[in-house]
Amino acid sequence: MRFLSDNLEKRTIEILKIFSEPTRKKIINLISQEAKNPQELASLLNISRPAVEKHLKLMCSQYIAERRVEPFPSPHYVYYISTPGLELLNSISTAAVIYFQAMDGIVNAEIEQIERDFILQRISRNEYESRHKNLKQKQFDLSKLQLTRIWIEEAKEMIAEHSSKS
Repeated sequence: MRFLSDNLEKRTIEILKIFSEPTRKKIINLISQEAKNPQELASLLNISRPAVEKHLKLMCSQYIAERRVEPFPSPHYVYYISTPGLELLNSISTAAVIYFQAMDGIVNAEIEQIERDFILQRISRNEYESRHKNLKQKQFDLSKLQLTRIWIEEAKEMIAEHSSKS
């Protein structure tokens, strides 16, 4: 039995792509502060309006962003983080905290075990150094992922702040 249906798996992959692309992360940060039109975003990001619209279209297709018509000074669309998008950010953040705590515990336990094994001469210096180096790399990789979690937390705070102003 598959964990995710094909459709859910495809949607999950699309959502992960949104959060992994640097320009989209910047767009999310900007539209979480206040609704913006594509031209404003293009100017702030120093990219073309069609490129911004492509990113926004993808974000809207996954219900992370929404648009509405602003009538003044002339009718135009503005984009903002949707309620489902905010809920997704909250869920990702919560899941990330649980994941990082679990992984940190696992890596630390593995480091302690190889240190004990080395002290008790169950493993050679070469094996100890090799395994220790790999575990330190895991810790480094986890710290990079922590930065993504921190970014999500910051985005959530900006969205909450913006929502309270509305």
